[in-house]
Amino acid sequence: MDTPPPRPQFPKWHPKQQRPADRDEQVVDAALAAFDFCRLIDQAAYDRRKGGDTRSVTREPEVKDGKKWCTLYRDGYEDLVYVHDVDPSHAWLRNDGTVVDLAGVKAYQVETRRDGGVSGCAITVPVSFQRAVKFELGMSRSKDCELLRDFATAGAAKLPRDLVYPPDGQDNGRVGACANWVSTTKGENCDPAVEAQVPTGAELILAAGAADPNVECAVFRDAVQKTFGPEFEPIATPGSCYFVEPRHRLQIEAGATANGGAPGEWLADPNKTYKDHHQTSFSGNPGVTFRSTDDREFSLYVSPLGNLDSPGHVRLKIAPQQERGIDDWDRSKTVSTVDVARAHAVMELVMATHFRMAR
Repeated sequence: MDTPPPRPQFPKWHPKQQRPADRDEQVVDAALAAFDFCRLIDQAAYDRRKGGDTRSVTREPEVKDGKKWCTLYRDGYEDLVYVHDVDPSHAWLRNDGTVVDLAGVKAYQVETRRDGGVSGCAITVPVSFQRAVKFELGMSRSKDCELLRDFATAGAAKLPRDLVYPPDGQDNGRVGACANWVSTTKGENCDPAVEAQVPTGAELILAAGAADPNVECAVFRDAVQKTFGPEFEPIATPGSCYFVEPRHRLQIEAGATANGGAPGEWLADPNKTYKDHHQTSFSGNPGVTFRSTDDREFSLYVSPLGNLDSPGHVRLKIAPQQERGIDDWDRSKTVSTVDVARAHAVMELVMATHFRMAR
């Protein structure tokens, strides 16, 4: 019996663009330690918002888990507004919040929605890649983000200018479109995709894609942006290209690689990891489509080599995400039929453009 030839191996790709530098941690620590956080709760902002309420208010400082806080109380018990130092574990908020401009200061806003109504609002002002100052409305107040924006704008204006960032400032380690990648990483394994030449011939394309995700992005760029919209920008990561957009409503993963398994492996799916498997074809190339068991991801795997059992594949995965600025994860959220149709259209266009030739 003939022994099948060994599968090709390609060196792992690593991001090449220079990472931005963070601020000096000790300098930021010292600045926050010396700052009176109660100054950030502006009396004039309260006076604009109190209406006819004449009860007295007080600002009370405290330290929780080594971090400074200040709370605005009315009548000594009714908590209206909090402001506090946010530790590095909360840096992921910048990947979830909507970027807002607080009169020239960059911030992130997240509105919490539950049972059809607004139940909370938070505005985070970054002071380094990891640290931030966070404004929140108290438990006994309306959860209107507009109300909190008034307090946060006035408070941010009192922070030292060398602590805050301008609206377009680089306040995290992610470069360019990598800031829109839904991922818990700091961006160290992501580069905005650069132009790359797509070779001619299925084997050469798969080999080039295995060595460089920028080639994978180039294979899909025109089809994705034509079908899903120009706001979807490609980013390169080790082993995958992603197309990301600022609102985080949908994320697309794309690949064309000799390193990957054969599409038939997903069709067989011996462990029943997925569901709704369908064998199909795209521009004459055999493929398979399937969904995740929770219906939140739709995938297409195609063989440009004419055989579902041949190693290597062209793939596309789409998955809805939690929209930036809205904490309201709908547990029944699934990939829409419209986006499924768009994914089919993308793959058909990709296969017709790059893989419709003699093998």
